[in-house]
Amino acid sequence: MRRTLRSFRLGEEGSFLVVVVLFFSFVLTLVLSTMGVVRARVQDVRASRNQIVARLAAESGVQQAIAEVKTARDLATLAAAFNGMDALDPNTANGIGGYSQIYDTQPLTDTAGNIVAQYDVVVDVNRSVTGQRAIEVTCYAYVPRKADYAAGVLDAVRADAHATVTARLGPSGVFDYSYFINHWGWFFGNNIVSNGNVRSNGQFDFGNYASTINGSPRYEGSNGHLLTGYLDDNADGVTNGTDGGVYSGMAIVNDANINGMGALPQNKHPFLGGLPMPNLSDLAYYEQKAVAAGSTVSIGATQVFSAVLGDTAGEQQNVYLVGTAASPIVLNGPVVVRGSVIISGYVTGKGAIYARGNIYIPKDLQYVNGPTTFRPATNDQTTTEAWRLDAQSKDALGLFAGEHVVVGNYTGSSWQSYVSSWVNHPLNKSSEDAGSDGVHNTKAGLDGVLGTADDDTLEEDGVWTVSRYTSEDAAAGLIPPGKSVGDVIPGSGEDIDADGAYDGTTVMSQFNIPASLTSTNWAGNVPSGTPTFASISTYNIRRIDASLYTNHTLAALMTPGSTVDINMNGTIVSRNESIIYGAKRILMNHDERLSGQGGGIFGFSSPVTWEPLDVGNWSYDKDLPAALLSSPDSIVAYYAP
Repeated sequence: MRRTLRSFRLGEEGSFLVVVVLFFSFVLTLVLSTMGVVRARVQDVRASRNQIVARLAAESGVQQAIAEVKTARDLATLAAAFNGMDALDPNTANGIGGYSQIYDTQPLTDTAGNIVAQYDVVVDVNRSVTGQRAIEVTCYAYVPRKADYAAGVLDAVRADAHATVTARLGPSGVFDYSYFINHWGWFFGNNIVSNGNVRSNGQFDFGNYASTINGSPRYEGSNGHLLTGYLDDNADGVTNGTDGGVYSGMAIVNDANINGMGALPQNKHPFLGGLPMPNLSDLAYYEQKAVAAGSTVSIGATQVFSAVLGDTAGEQQNVYLVGTAASPIVLNGPVVVRGSVIISGYVTGKGAIYARGNIYIPKDLQYVNGPTTFRPATNDQTTTEAWRLDAQSKDALGLFAGEHVVVGNYTGSSWQSYVSSWVNHPLNKSSEDAGSDGVHNTKAGLDGVLGTADDDTLEEDGVWTVSRYTSEDAAAGLIPPGKSVGDVIPGSGEDIDADGAYDGTTVMSQFNIPASLTSTNWAGNVPSGTPTFASISTYNIRRIDASLYTNHTLAALMTPGSTVDINMNGTIVSRNESIIYGAKRILMNHDERLSGQGGGIFGFSSPVTWEPLDVGNWSYDKDLPAALLSSPDSIVAYYAP
C-alpha cells in the first residue's frame, strides 16, 4: 500500500514537473516574444522619432540656404544685384546636372553641441528672367549621421525638403503716396490738402491743424493700366474704394482736427514700421538702363544729351533745361546726369532724370500733354483704371536726386531764412546718427518712455554704427565690384542714404549750385552771359508736374499768394523736408499711374528696391531615380552632369 501510494505520488510529481517546465517554457516564449515586440516597437518609435527629426533638419537646411540668399542680396549693389546669388550656383544650366552643392554633411547640433542630424543642400539658380532670380533649394537630411544611413544602420533615416526662393527688384512702394517721408511727418497747416495717401517712417504729427487727407486704395501690383491685389487696409471686407488715408511707422498724433477720409479711425494706420527708401548713391544700375534704352533729352528738336551726361571726356556734368510751350523739354526714357540739374517750364514725353547731385526747380514745371485731370473722379478701381488707361499715353516725368531737391529762388533772403529755420530745427535732425531705425527723435522707442526695453540706444550715441565687408564675404564671392574687405556695406546700420560715407546734418551751403551758370559748366540752353540764379528763379511757383524723390532734403519756398493754389502733381518723397509755402492751399495730387508699381509702364522709370523674398513651392518626399545614384548617400550624384 505504501509503495503504491508512493508510486502514485512520484507519478504526480513528475506530471507536475512537466507542467511546470511547460509553463515556464511558455512564459519564456511569451517574454521573448514580448521583448521582440517591444524591441520592434522601440525601433519603430525610434525610427519615427528620427524621421521627424530628419524632416525638421531638412527644413532647417532649406532655411539656411534662404539665409544665404538674403545675405547675398543685402551685400550687393544694384549694378551687380545678383552676383552673390549667382555665385552660389556657378553652373548656369538648370535642372538635373545644373545644381551646385552649398552644404555637404553639415552638422545640426542641439544646445549642448551634440550632433542630432547632418544635411546636404544643393541650389539651382534660374537666371532666365531679367530683374530676378528664382532659386530652387533642395536639402537631404540624415539622422543620426549621414554615414550611418549609408551603412544601413538600423533606425538611421533620411528626409528631404524643397522650396523655391525668388529674389526680385521692383519699383519702391514709397511711390504709392502723395507724401512720403523717411522721418516724422509734419502737416503743420490748415490749408494742406493731400489727394492721395500720406506716410512717414517715424511719427506722423498733424500739430492739431485742420489739414485734409483724401486717400485712395493701395494695390499689390498692376498689369498695364489694370490694378491687381486690392489692399483692404480698413478691414471692412469690401473693395469699394474707401481704403487709404494716413500711414505711419510709429504713432499718429495731434490729429483730432484733420478732415477728409483720413480723419476716420479705420483710415489711420499707425505702428507699421519703416518702409525702405531706394538707394541712389550708386547710379551705375540706372546708367545701364539708360544706355540699354537709348534714352535722350531734347529741347524742341535739338538733342541735349543721350543716356548719361558726364560719362565722356570734356562733357559737362550738369544740365540746364528750360522748356517753352512752343519748344518744350522732350523726354525719351530714363537718363542719368552725373552732376546737378536745373529744370523748369514745359515738358513733354515720358522719362526720368536721375541726378548724382541736386535737382533745382526754379519756376513752374508742367506737362504739355498731361493727364486730362490730376486725379480720377472717384477712388473705385474701375474708375481709377479707366483714368490710368486714358493717361497711359500722356506726359510723365520723374525727378530723382542723389542729393537734394531745391524749389524756388534759394539765393533769396526769404528762402534762406524760412527754409533754414526748419532745416536746423531740433525736430528735423538729419545726421546719420539716427539709431537702428534710421529715424531721429525715436530714442524712447514705441512706448515713448526712456529707460525701457524698446529704447533705440544707438541714436545720438556719437558712433556711426555700420557693417563692413569681411574676408568671409570675399571668400564667398559676395563683395561686389569696386568694394573691398573693410568697406562699409551700403545701407547697413546708420548709413541711411546708402552711400558708404557718414553724412552730418544738412547745411544750407549744400543747396548752392555746383558751378556758375555758363555753357562751359552746364549743358542745355543756358542763357548767354553768366546769369545769377535769382534771375532765372522765383518764389511765385504754382505748379510742379513730376514725381519728386530725394533721400536727403526737399527744400522749397513757394509763395504765389493767398488767392492761388499750389498744385504738386506726382509724389513728394524725401528723407527730410522743409517745404514752406504761402498760398490759398497746397494740393499734393498723387499720380495714380504710380500706384501698384505701375510707374514703369507709364514712363516714370521709378527707383527700385528689393522686394521681400518670396518663398514657396514647398515639397517633401521626392524620390530619387535609383539609376542616377552611385550610392545611397551620394545626393550629389543625382545632380552631377
